[in-house]
Amino acid sequence: MKVWWRLSDYISHRRAGEAYVRCLETAGFEPARGPEDADLAVVHEDPLFWPRIFRACPILSEMPVAGYAVWEGGTLPEVYRQGLSLVREVWTASTFSADALAQGHPCVKVLPHVVEVVEPAAQDLRWAAERLGAGRYFFSIVDALNPRKNLEALLRVFARVHAVVPDVRLVLKQYRKEVPLRGLSGVVSLGGDMTDGQIAALHRGALAYVAPHRGEAWGLGLSEAMSHGVPVLATGWSGNMEYMDEGNSVPLHYELEAVGGRMAGLLPHFTPDMLWARVDEGHLEREMLRLVRRGPDPAMCVRARAVAERFSPARVAAVLGVLLRGFYSRNI
Repeated sequence: MKVWWRLSDYISHRRAGEAYVRCLETAGFEPARGPEDADLAVVHEDPLFWPRIFRACPILSEMPVAGYAVWEGGTLPEVYRQGLSLVREVWTASTFSADALAQGHPCVKVLPHVVEVVEPAAQDLRWAAERLGAGRYFFSIVDALNPRKNLEALLRVFARVHAVVPDVRLVLKQYRKEVPLRGLSGVVSLGGDMTDGQIAALHRGALAYVAPHRGEAWGLGLSEAMSHGVPVLATGWSGNMEYMDEGNSVPLHYELEAVGGRMAGLLPHFTPDMLWARVDEGHLEREMLRLVRRGPDPAMCVRARAVAERFSPARVAAVLGVLLRGFYSRNI
């Protein structure tokens, strides 16, 4: 059976989709070059764009199509409903995301993201040492333009931690567009393209990966950090709780609050009355200081690393195979 997996151009969606394509052969399927060469298709993209994709590729309306999408909030965006109506099933990364998407589609199934461990080569470790020098640091991969990632809270909390422990740093890998962060003591901002090995080297050297986000459908950076046995400090709400718990990470306390006008003005997906998380900054500060003073808990690091086995390519390929065979049998 041939499967056409339509990949997104958005960096995180594309990366997750490419991992699924690699899983196809393991699951017993052949990747197709295009929909005309396929028995079924998976459109992996924001549902806002599905109507446009179907118009550009009319053959999709004549074949079984599953849509792969994620959503980072508890309420389905109205702009998703038209796109969701075009596909026969919806697949998504987490139970949290599935609950939201089920508000607009009767058949939503969970296909977890693949967690692949990338081993940094010797040159990657040398590169990190040359860029950062010696010393302890916290690490985070951030989109400074997206309020959902909550970089502002991370910078506020780190400033307080740095005032107590001046030799600790915060290393930020910015993606999409690098925003200047000059004049912030102890903050190292890294932009531009990096290899997977270089990112792995940054993970390996970190005290912890820190993500006081307002909502995630999964959180690729978080699961990636855990695959290296790195402590993860992240808001204890939304899709990352698919694999985080108090034994393998530090889910941060939070309260739910209205999204408000700022985010609603940036993306049509949000309305001001939707809810997302406001992290407990005091809890984050205490946990960062505890790590600086006591170091990571070795048992927690071992349990964190186990996430890579739980969501290994082989295991996710098995889930993918069940979904594809069931989808095909129901729709042919």
